[in-house]
Amino acid sequence: MTHTPTTEPSDLQIVRSALAADYEILGELGRGGMAIVYHARERALDRDVAVKVLPAAMAFDAELVERFQREARTSAQLEHPHIVPIYRVGRAGPVIYFVMKYLRGRPLSAVLAERGTLAPDEIRRILLETGSALGYAAAHGVIHRDVKPDNIVLDEGGRCVLTDFGIARSASDQRLTATGLSIGTPRYMSPEQARAKAADSRSDIYSLGVVAYECLAGHPPFDGDDALAILMDHVQKPVPRPALRTADERALFTLIERMLAKDPRRRIQDADELANALGALEPRPGHEPALRPHPSTAPTVPSPGVVAGDARALPTPPEGGLEPLLRLAATQRPRLESLATAAAAALAAVGAAARPRIDAVMAGGARWLAGRTPRFWTATAGVALGVVIAHYGVHFATAHRSRCPRPAAARASGGGGSAPFTLLVDPLPAQGAGSEVELYYDVCGLTDDAPFTTDVVVARNDFSFRRLLKRGPGGYAPVEVSFADEADGPATRRHRTIDTGALDAASYSVTVVVTDGGGRRRQRRADLVVRPD
Repeated sequence: MTHTPTTEPSDLQIVRSALAADYEILGELGRGGMAIVYHARERALDRDVAVKVLPAAMAFDAELVERFQREARTSAQLEHPHIVPIYRVGRAGPVIYFVMKYLRGRPLSAVLAERGTLAPDEIRRILLETGSALGYAAAHGVIHRDVKPDNIVLDEGGRCVLTDFGIARSASDQRLTATGLSIGTPRYMSPEQARAKAADSRSDIYSLGVVAYECLAGHPPFDGDDALAILMDHVQKPVPRPALRTADERALFTLIERMLAKDPRRRIQDADELANALGALEPRPGHEPALRPHPSTAPTVPSPGVVAGDARALPTPPEGGLEPLLRLAATQRPRLESLATAAAAALAAVGAAARPRIDAVMAGGARWLAGRTPRFWTATAGVALGVVIAHYGVHFATAHRSRCPRPAAARASGGGGSAPFTLLVDPLPAQGAGSEVELYYDVCGLTDDAPFTTDVVVARNDFSFRRLLKRGPGGYAPVEVSFADEADGPATRRHRTIDTGALDAASYSVTVVVTDGGGRRRQRRADLVVRPD
């Protein structure tokens, strides 16, 4: 007697059978770690829907069932144009499911896999729309906790829709924050999630910043095969600076850096602040956009040399000023040509007379070089390499050595055991138009890990009457940036690269303002000369 082996029904067959009365299952859209999403047709309303189902093998796990149902309940509470709407939640036999809107589009992860990177204006739109959805959820007490490109869908019109609240939690629900439990996707987890600490809506801001970094650079800031190493990088490593080609990209990266601050207190705090920061990235006519800080972080000190005139309006020669020179050159052309011919002949004669001596010197030099031993060339190369290393070593040490007074010097000057709170700014070398400002400065007198904020204003120096003539909406707006930081101790040396927004050739003032955690403020100004290209 032979036995015919029985075949276990697949998940698709089980779902089709259980939901046949209400839905026609057309096919699978995708699956994750705990759910499968099917494309279906709702019979009663004759519309396409997406049905998210807990696999039959997991239906007996009470914890997974609770997590799945929590996602359905959480999503159903949120009605926002950038959050996928939930139509129905139910159970049919062994199938636990909920029905949501069918999105005719692609996840952001698929778009990035195809294109690599996105343009700054596209990234700003993703930040604005997804940030709006996260802000709405946070206002209703919901933290997403798994913001990543897979969970951001771009619909037919390119509109962002946030999906998958599978590990979201209410602000009052502490069941998923047990000590030692990290939940999320390592590449996009915030430092507080990586450390299994309590996470609030600022954690979602960080994860969205990682998504924006990936859109700009083509890869996440921290990646690899070791999940634990990625989590430690989020906690400890500074955000690597990708290759940035335009001022627009550099301004956007400065905003992303604020979103990726390790300390949530230094991060962009909510969707409103993010929207305001994005609004500050609007381009100026004739210039690529440069970052201006949110009003809450903008320096309140007066900006010396701030003008509203157009930095491109350089003095021009009077009309017709070159015509007399051109006429003079035309009338003297025969004489100029004869002088040029005579000069060329004289140079040729001098060269011919000196040629034998030059040849003899070169031949002697060649014989001398040919007689040198390999040991001589090795020693010469070693000396040359040592000179190069010494040169760059001295340069590095000079550029990175703090100029803050040492404790002994501070005591000698009556400052007690440590230096007073001061700010020192290095002089700025002249540079070509369109380049970046390399700013070095020292913050002295703070304790280790003490917080402080640096605000930098780059403004053009013009005479007062020029400012009066050029004041208006089309004038030059100063470049303003802000950096949140922590002191390394009483001698803190910092290097910042400031995008000048392609400043034109002119004289500028660079005002640096440092404010410590107690509200004390120190200000220094340096002059900057921008040469024509």
